[in-house]
Amino acid sequence: MGRQKARVVSRWAGRCSSPKRAIMTDMSFARGLLIFALPLLPWSAHPQTLTPGSSIEANVESTAQLVGILSELTELQSLSASTAPSDRWRILWLHQHIAEQIMATSLQVDATTAQIDNEISRANEVHSYLADRRDRTVTRVNLLSVIVGGGIGATSSSLQLSKALSKPAAGVGIGAGTISAALALVGIHAQKGGSSQFDFQSNMLAEFSDRPALPNSHYPATIRSFLNESAVNGPEGLTRKQQLVQTWIEVKRIDSVASVDKIHRLTSEPSERLELSIDDFEDRGAMLQDVRARISFLKRDLGALIASLPPIGESAEATSRAFAFSQ
Repeated sequence: MGRQKARVVSRWAGRCSSPKRAIMTDMSFARGLLIFALPLLPWSAHPQTLTPGSSIEANVESTAQLVGILSELTELQSLSASTAPSDRWRILWLHQHIAEQIMATSLQVDATTAQIDNEISRANEVHSYLADRRDRTVTRVNLLSVIVGGGIGATSSSLQLSKALSKPAAGVGIGAGTISAALALVGIHAQKGGSSQFDFQSNMLAEFSDRPALPNSHYPATIRSFLNESAVNGPEGLTRKQQLVQTWIEVKRIDSVASVDKIHRLTSEPSERLELSIDDFEDRGAMLQDVRARISFLKRDLGALIASLPPIGESAEATSRAFAFSQ
């Protein structure tokens, strides 16, 4: 027993024979973890305390399972809470691996929202262009109606000054009213605005209605799973995707999931050459904003997940204390 203990002590002394190298190794590990953790934790200076059975703990476990690190998180929490001697480098590796997976998922969220933002920007540009053209047309028609109606009306009134021209004056007045009414009808028709094709290579709403998506419009597997899951504090029996579709029906973005023509226009791709109206572009941009906001919630969950990790310093200190106690 004494020889075995001496062997362990000599092995530990061999590891610590070069203090500079140990310090540099620890600093490199800590620096790497800090680089991964800082972008995700702008507001988390201290780890969160998870109450067993609470909604926060359930949300953290759900996010860890979604990212694919639930087993690593469970092992890390077990090693950190244990007073028995544990492998310090295993704890550091678990921290590093979990941080890398969280960062990868965070970058997937950023890439997806960037694609959505580009489609929103393009849809808003075309919408603004068509809306400006419509507003100019309506304004010109209204001004023309006032000028023509007023001018012909004044002519009719001047003709009535002569009793011999009363009938022509009445005819001119009728003509003025007819022309004004016709111009008003033209203005009402112009309120709908024109239409245009959407020539941007993106249709991020396609997967919400089982329509063909362009190669750059597919959602990563993690985000797709996130949308197809029910929120921890959301309505029971409805996934996040179903909640979005239900909201769009309630606010009349679409009449129902059976609105084939409307859905085709909202999920169109350039090769289809569909003509979209001003309302179509407005609905497309608003629905993409809803999707972007819902996906952004995953970033919040990732921040809560990494904030729940036990600090590296406490884990290493517990390991050192346990080893010293065993001596």
